[in-house]
Amino acid sequence: MALPRSKYVKEGKEGVYHCFSRCVRRAFLCGYDTLTQRDFSHRKTWLVDRLRHLAAIFAIEVCAYAVMETHYHSILRTRPDIVATWSDWDVAIRWLTLFPLKDAAVPPTDEQIRALAACPERIAQLRKRLCSLSWFMGRLNEFIARAANKEDSVKGRFWESRFKCQNLLDHAAITACMVYVDLNPIRAALAATPEESDFTSIQERIRAWHKEMITTDAVDQNSQSGSFSQDMQKLEDRADSSNVIPECLPFNSLYAPSSCWLCPIQSDSQRRGILPMTATEYFDLVDKSGRILLSHTRGAIDAGLPPILLRIGANPEAWIDTVSLFASKFRLAAGLVSSLRSFADQLGRRWLMGIAAARASFVVSPPQSA
Repeated sequence: MALPRSKYVKEGKEGVYHCFSRCVRRAFLCGYDTLTQRDFSHRKTWLVDRLRHLAAIFAIEVCAYAVMETHYHSILRTRPDIVATWSDWDVAIRWLTLFPLKDAAVPPTDEQIRALAACPERIAQLRKRLCSLSWFMGRLNEFIARAANKEDSVKGRFWESRFKCQNLLDHAAITACMVYVDLNPIRAALAATPEESDFTSIQERIRAWHKEMITTDAVDQNSQSGSFSQDMQKLEDRADSSNVIPECLPFNSLYAPSSCWLCPIQSDSQRRGILPMTATEYFDLVDKSGRILLSHTRGAIDAGLPPILLRIGANPEAWIDTVSLFASKFRLAAGLVSSLRSFADQLGRRWLMGIAAARASFVVSPPQSA
């Protein structure tokens, strides 16, 4: 029996969710349609740009994403603690940016912001919406559907149903699902390596990390030469003209070198991360998992994987099955057996589909991270 989403996606409560949507019938989200001989690849940019736009407005962090030809995946973390710190003025600005009263290209005026901020009941309602998973996904899917239907000169449903989601209950489930999402193009034979996986969060993270490393090197060199601006420009030009992966966002500041808009892997002084590991450890985990997938030796586990996997509570022997079949192994939620049992209690259920998968995929009690 299906549960209403309100039963397992609690508004006003922090949570991490794997969300995915699929196009109806033969509709193409993006990619090349061999039947109609039309190329819809530009729609990948629509979706990524919209994700980035909404992440800047909502108190919801994008942890991972992958845009495929007929569907897409995203992993989102709701942050009601962040929206609680916004002033009424901040809430009004964000809402009017999302729903402009007139021209979307014109920023809201002070009069419009002041009028909305002066309505405390309305502001309280908008605070809830700005950290709501349903409102975030609704604004994402509606935007893409309208744009695609307009381009195709058709009306009607673009997505086959309302978005589906799984509640990721602990670090083991979050890590496995993030690797599952990031390896989507590799499993589909659309890319050979993570850095070649276009329109995925892993590619975007690698680009941002590489850009940050270039910036750090420039700082070290120019602390001695005293000609930072000139050498930085040379580095930018060399990066653009070589095989170096370009940045995911424009470089803004020496003191804020991380150009990636995604939720960071590891916590830092400014932002809370999503996983108990460094970015490079995560890159290594995705890379080695992808290599095992490509080698078709599902039983073989690289010697470098077990320490990281055991630390997050994943079973190394079942890791490849877990990241290959994540979406089909779990339904409403994913995590350690103890996490799923607690979740079932919260829902008032004695059993949840996925308990057997959790017992195989994750260890009973992972070591506690510092």
